[in-house]
Amino acid sequence: MANHIVQAIQSHAISTPYKRALADSRSELSYADLESFSTRLALHLSALGCKPGDRVVMLASRRAVLVAAIVGVFKAGCVHVPLDPRMPQSRLSYILNDIAPALVITEDDLLDMVQQEVPESLPVLPLSTLEQLLDDADSALRDAFVRVLPLPDLVESATAYCIYTSGSTGRPKGVLINHRSIIDFFDGTRKVYDVTAQSRCASFSPLHFDVYLMDMLFPLAQGAYLYVHDDVVAPDLMFDAIRKHEVTHFSAWGMMLGLIAQAEDFERVRLPHLKTILTGTDVPDVKTIQRWLGKNSAVQVINAYGPTEVTCASTAHVIREIEPERRTLYPIGKPLAHVQVLLVGEDGRQIQDPDIPGELLIGGTQVMEGYWHLPEETVTRLTYIDGVPFYRTGDVCTFQEDGSLYYHGRKDNEVKIGGYRIHLNEIQRVINSVPNVLGSEIVLLDSRYGETLLAAGVIFGKGVPSDAEGPVDTIRRQLSSELPAHMVPRYVTVLDRFPQLSSGKTDRKALLSILQQRINVSNQEEVNS
Repeated sequence: MANHIVQAIQSHAISTPYKRALADSRSELSYADLESFSTRLALHLSALGCKPGDRVVMLASRRAVLVAAIVGVFKAGCVHVPLDPRMPQSRLSYILNDIAPALVITEDDLLDMVQQEVPESLPVLPLSTLEQLLDDADSALRDAFVRVLPLPDLVESATAYCIYTSGSTGRPKGVLINHRSIIDFFDGTRKVYDVTAQSRCASFSPLHFDVYLMDMLFPLAQGAYLYVHDDVVAPDLMFDAIRKHEVTHFSAWGMMLGLIAQAEDFERVRLPHLKTILTGTDVPDVKTIQRWLGKNSAVQVINAYGPTEVTCASTAHVIREIEPERRTLYPIGKPLAHVQVLLVGEDGRQIQDPDIPGELLIGGTQVMEGYWHLPEETVTRLTYIDGVPFYRTGDVCTFQEDGSLYYHGRKDNEVKIGGYRIHLNEIQRVINSVPNVLGSEIVLLDSRYGETLLAAGVIFGKGVPSDAEGPVDTIRRQLSSELPAHMVPRYVTVLDRFPQLSSGKTDRKALLSILQQRINVSNQEEVNS
């Protein structure tokens, strides 16, 4: 079996053992260190009773040693289950009970909380133990990668990881992805994301978000250098890391990309080494992408799209053109090598002509095995066409003339007001085109008179006060000039930040509650005056 992440790292450890593989602000690992440590950890997991197929939970913020630990979990034949260390304890309790782990890896200050949630007999490894294992210079396994070791065979059909996402039932659900899917995902990514052994990559993504595949494990599979930034979301520090480490490749979802561009030195400092930026997750702002393209003449931005259920990313569109006046959103591109895409209309028929909207179905070997212990929901979201599994995304797209996909929004993001069908994404596009707007979200609210109306939450860039009336008036004028009256939000509310899910996406339910409360207060003040 070729191109398994474990085999790729073994190959780099033999051919370039002293080359830097991983680093953070505390430690640094060569490829030999990475191979040796991951092997020792795999054997340690086995000694603690972990068997192939057992689930190993990782509840921690990003660190270089934890990225190496993921490889060790794979080597042990276990299933990697990354969880958000900031999640509410009730959610953690539910997931731990649902996934029934054989072992938990966590930060030292979370040790007591985790031990309260698991059986007394369950092994819990604190981060300090991993660091001790990493620093164990006397270990007989320091150079174990050149030996034959009693580790499980690498099985491509075995489950590699389980990512928990929000469930339609209100409970989180685990998405199961196997090694075959990762192998094919890496193969398709290699043809689009130009990371090589000479690349210098940076990771700003949380460990519990499936983007870790593309911005952490993929660079290591390519033999590149990876800097893992501390879990601190601060524009100046993140931008400085890109500059200081002469980063050639990094990924950041749309809102994060805009946030880094708020760094004080962004306009002044050039980035001569930067080659490729990977973005996606949410709809990227055109202005932000154009600003990044200006960092040097060779920069390109890849707009990637893909649900967790189809192994991180399924389609990609490469952006190179400098278009300062562009206002049209970028397409999400064409499918990766092992991905098939279909658009299906409301009548269930396939759509092949351009500009006709339909639900996007994604098929191929990157499609998940299913949801953990949820067979009925798996059946609901997966369908088979000519023997190929397809995932129903719930996203509305159209084909462009060149075959690229253009994303219009969620099926449930299309609303009907006064008999008009409205895609909220179109309103968001207009607001985001206004200067100094960093991001926006559109929601439906109920007025005190029982009306259903549109409201917008807006975040401005650095230097614009949250109570500024001028920029809000500009947004209103832009909306009125580009959209019909029924698409113009009744309320535009400025926020310092959007509430976020653990994946980094906007928590729309929490945002809805905040906007409803703000507008109710505003209405009450008007009545009182």
